[in-house]
Amino acid sequence: MFTVAIGLGSNLGRREENLRQAGEFLRKLLTGKVTFSPLYESEPVGYLEQPWFLNQVCMGETELPPLQLLFRLKEFEREMGRKPGGPRFGPRCIDLDLLFYADWVFKSHLLTIPHPRMAERSFVLLPLVEMGADWVHPELGLTVQEIWAAKKETLAPSVRRD
Repeated sequence: MFTVAIGLGSNLGRREENLRQAGEFLRKLLTGKVTFSPLYESEPVGYLEQPWFLNQVCMGETELPPLQLLFRLKEFEREMGRKPGGPRFGPRCIDLDLLFYADWVFKSHLLTIPHPRMAERSFVLLPLVEMGADWVHPELGLTVQEIWAAKKETLAPSVRRD
């Protein structure tokens, strides 16, 4: 079994409902204790002419190899109505990103683990910190808490929803 973290995001349609459906999917896909962070509302990054995102992080365990897990995540995105193409970092009804897969470092044209931009995203780091994730970034040698402490002043803000 491998501990994984998956980032969820939505900025089109009924954002909370989209995340709820993705959560149901992840509860079936992952094993062991599956936990979810609170929801965060965040500004778009990169492509700014779009609605704000609702974001969440899920942690659980899997026996699926990384690429098979990625393919299942992308298949679910298509089932939810996500269309291929469009601007990079553009609007989407659902986005599921594999953030980390245990302590693996993996790089291919299809997948990079850990997620190459996770240490730059407050809507990823803050939920992981609040979930008590003790994961250590295998390339940086820092815990999620240490990355957050070092970068929180320079990252785009995320607003926690109550």
